[in-house]
Amino acid sequence: MKQSAFDIGEELSLRKLVFRPHIGLWNKFPFTGKVDLSAKHWKHIKYLNATHSGLSASISLIPNNSGGLYLFSIKCEIIPGLTEFPVYIGRAQYSGSQNLRKRCREYFNKYAANNERPKITRMFKYWKENLYLYFIPLPTNHDIINYEKDLINSLLLPFNDEIPEQEIRQAVKAFS
Repeated sequence: MKQSAFDIGEELSLRKLVFRPHIGLWNKFPFTGKVDLSAKHWKHIKYLNATHSGLSASISLIPNNSGGLYLFSIKCEIIPGLTEFPVYIGRAQYSGSQNLRKRCREYFNKYAANNERPKITRMFKYWKENLYLYFIPLPTNHDIINYEKDLINSLLLPFNDEIPEQEIRQAVKAFS
């Protein structure tokens, strides 16, 4: 059955995301001379299995002996390699009870089907079949904390609720 313009419009409004590309913020947090965060160092997996009822078996490729950063992305195959939308970045510090793999698994186990974090639940509801996870192990918890903070402040991804820098947080709030 053909959808009406209203139905399509309603579906589109539910999937609306706001991106805030801002060169000034990109340049405010220099990443040169630090750990190389270029694409060649990030690995990625399809996050969910074929039926979207569980995690992909590829989750085992994520290290469980380190911490690091992870990024959820929505991948569209219309123009492979060019139509991909990063939507959330997070961190996993390494400790006796936490590691990168465990933290990445928690998103499905803890947030996919409940409303504890509504934006994350929304990410799964509307984009589960196109959800990919990028990850990069980092050597120290200090690096992990600082890189995550700087990346959130500079990229302002749609599903990151907490913006660490007060000035940027206030600016986003004032114009949202």
